[in-house]
Amino acid sequence: MPNLSQLLTTKAKPEHLRLFNACKDLHSQLADIDNIYVCGGYVRDLILDNQTEDIDLCIEGNSKKNFSPMLSERLNLGKPHESQFLTFKFVGGKGKDNVKSIDIVTCRDETYPTPASLPDVIPSSIDKDLNRRDFTVNAMAISLTDQHWGDLIDPSNGFGDIMRKRIRVLHDASFIDDPTRVFRAVRYATRLGFNIDTHTTELITNAIGNVDLLSGTRVRHEFEHILKEPKVCEMLRKAEDLGLLGAITPALRVGPKALEITSDLLKESSGDLQLEDLLARVTFGLNTDEAKLTSSRFDGPKSWTDSISGNAKLASVVGILDNPTITRSEIADVLDDIPLQCIRAYIATGSTLPRRGRLIDYLQTIRLKGQRLQVRTLWLQVCLRGQP
Repeated sequence: MPNLSQLLTTKAKPEHLRLFNACKDLHSQLADIDNIYVCGGYVRDLILDNQTEDIDLCIEGNSKKNFSPMLSERLNLGKPHESQFLTFKFVGGKGKDNVKSIDIVTCRDETYPTPASLPDVIPSSIDKDLNRRDFTVNAMAISLTDQHWGDLIDPSNGFGDIMRKRIRVLHDASFIDDPTRVFRAVRYATRLGFNIDTHTTELITNAIGNVDLLSGTRVRHEFEHILKEPKVCEMLRKAEDLGLLGAITPALRVGPKALEITSDLLKESSGDLQLEDLLARVTFGLNTDEAKLTSSRFDGPKSWTDSISGNAKLASVVGILDNPTITRSEIADVLDDIPLQCIRAYIATGSTLPRRGRLIDYLQTIRLKGQRLQVRTLWLQVCLRGQP
C-alpha cells in the first residue's frame, strides 16, 4: 500500500503533526487500541495541498474513552463533547497545540432503517468505516501508529479519483440511504473544481425525489452549508442543473438577478457576511406563493422566514415609492415592516426608478438613524439607572 509519511511530515501544519505524534505515542500505551487513523476530508486535502483545520481521528479498538482524556491532557484540549454516534469532539481547545476541531470516532459500520433516516451505527473495522462514507475522495485514512506510520488505507481508489478530479459515489444506494449526499456532491465538486462522474450523476437523477423525505431542518442545514461557501453562486447553478433546487420544493428558483446580486455581495464583502443578507439575495424574485412554500419547506427560524418572504412583501408595495408626492412619513409607513436585508437586496438590483433612491434615503435617514437613536436612548437609560 502507498505510504504518505513524507506528505505528513512536509505538508501537515506543525500543530497537526504534534497531534499525530501524540496519537502514535498513546497507541503504544493503550493495549486495546489496534490502530489510529486520520481520515476523511483531512486526507483528501493533504493530498491536494489544501489547508484545513478540521481533523477526524478514527480508532480501531476499545479504548476510545481512555484515549480522549489522555489526548486532551497531553495537548490541553479541554473537555470533549460526546454524541450518540460513538464520537467525541474537541472544539477550540486551550493549548498552543490545539487545532480548530478534532473528531474522535470508533471505526463503525452503519445501516439505514428507512431511506433518508438517521443511521444505526455499530463498531467495526477501518475498511467498513471507509466503505460507509459518501464519496471515494473522502474514503481514505492514514495510519498514525509507529509500525504503520503513514500507510494509506484506500479501499475505493479515492487517490485515483483525486488525480482524475472526479466525485464518485461508493455504492448505488448511497443517495437513497442519505439524500443529503446530493447536497454534498454539489459542494465538493464545486469547491474542489472536480466533475461528478457519469454514473454518480445518474444515481443522483434516479434518487433526487428522496430529497423530499428529508425533514425541513436537515434540508435547511444543508442549504445553509451551501450559502456559507465562497463559491455559493456556482454551487446554486450546479444544484439547479442536477434538479436539487426543485427537489427541495418546486417553488424554489434562483434566477439570474438573484445570482447577480449575490455575486456582487460576495465581491463587496470583507468576510463578515450575514446569513440573512445572503438568503434574501438568493431568494430574490420569488413571488408571494413561492416565498411562502419555500419558507415552509425550510421550517426555519423567524430570520429565515423574514428573509425569504420579505422580498415578496417589498415587491408588492415598492411601486408606491415612485409617486413624486410621497412624503418621508408615508415611506416609513410602507417600509417599516420590511426586513432590512430585503431592502438592501432590492437596492442592489441597481434599479434606476425613483424607488431605489427613496429606499436608500429611507435606510440612511429614517430606519438606521432611528435604530441608532434607539440604541443611544437605551444607553442613556442604563447610565441614569439608579441615580436620583
